[in-house]
Amino acid sequence: MIKHNSASSVISPFNPVVSLNPQVRQIVNESFIYPKLEKFFQDKGGIDSYEELDPDKIKTEIEFNHKENRESYVKDYVYKELMTRISKNDEGKINFKPRYVISFDQYLTDFPEKEGIRYGKLRLGEKAPILYFIYIDLQELIQFIKNIPEALQIEPEALKVVETSEDRRNRLIDELIAEKYRKLITAPQNQKEEIRAECVRLLSLSTQKIQGNAGIFRVNLSWNTTDDLDLEIETEGGIINYENKIVEYKGIIGKLDIDENANENFVSNPQENITWEELPQGKHIVLVKFFNNRENREKVPFTIFIENGDESRIYDSFVQFTGNNKTKKVVEFEFQDGRLICF
Repeated sequence: MIKHNSASSVISPFNPVVSLNPQVRQIVNESFIYPKLEKFFQDKGGIDSYEELDPDKIKTEIEFNHKENRESYVKDYVYKELMTRISKNDEGKINFKPRYVISFDQYLTDFPEKEGIRYGKLRLGEKAPILYFIYIDLQELIQFIKNIPEALQIEPEALKVVETSEDRRNRLIDELIAEKYRKLITAPQNQKEEIRAECVRLLSLSTQKIQGNAGIFRVNLSWNTTDDLDLEIETEGGIINYENKIVEYKGIIGKLDIDENANENFVSNPQENITWEELPQGKHIVLVKFFNNRENREKVPFTIFIENGDESRIYDSFVQFTGNNKTKKVVEFEFQDGRLICF
C-alpha cells in the first residue's frame, strides 16, 4: 500500500515514491490499489495468505545490481527484512507468509502481465516466492487521484485533512529515519549498530501518543530510558523547568505540564512537555539536561518535537551524565511576524 505523506522516508535513495495526504492516501489504497491486490492474489490463496513488506524497506534494481559495493544483499536485506518472520509451530511446521510490496520501479516487475498487472518476484533458490513486487503505473495513479472528487462524490475541500499532533511528529520521524538509513549505507562498520538502534528507537517513538497539552505551540521531549532528563527553555521572562514550571512574559504563559521520571513510577518511554496558549514572544533557547543516571548508559539519545502546524520541527541528539554533553543546547527559536524561526 502507499504509506506516506512524506517522500523522504524510504531507505533507498533511488526508490521512486509517491507522497499523499492521509485522506487521499486512504482512498487510493482502498479504492485503487487494494482491488488490484485482491485480483492478483485470488488464485494464490487470497491476499490474506500474504503480508505486506513495509514500503520504507524496498530497495531498487540499482541497489540489487550493485550489491557487491554495499551491504550484503542476502545477509542485510533478504534475511533482515524478509526472513525474520519465519518460525515453527508446535508440530514443527514452518510458519511464513510471503510478502508483497507496491513498486513504481518497472525494472523490478519484469514478469509477464497477469490479469493486466505487471509483477516481479523474489525466490530463495527454486522454492516458492518470498516477495512479490506489484507494479503500479504512476500515470494511472495520478489520473485516479484527479478523478477522486467526481468518482467518489467527494467535495474537493473534504480532501484537505488536518494533521494530528502524532501525524506531524511521525512525518518528521519518517524523514529522520530515512536520513539515518542513507547514512547507514556508507557508515563505517563500528557505527552501524548505533545507527540501527537509533532507527529502532524512533520507530518505537512513532507508536506513542504525545503527552501533555498541545496549546497553540509546544516543545516536547522524549527518550527511552528510566533516566531522568530535564527539558528547559530559557526565555526573556525566565527559565521554564522542573523548578519553575510556569513563566509569564508579556502576558503570555509558558507551562511545563509533563515531567516524567523525576520521582517514583519510572517509565521507559518518558516525555516532558512545555506548552503555550498564545505564540510566545522573544528569543527562546531549548536545552536538555541529564539529571539522574539510573541505567548507567554511556549516553542517552532524545528527540525534541516542536509543534507549530506546518512549521513543526524535530531534532535528534543525546546527553551524557558526565562531561560537556551533560547539558545539550538543541535549538534557539523566536517568532517573527507570526512565523517560527529556528537557528
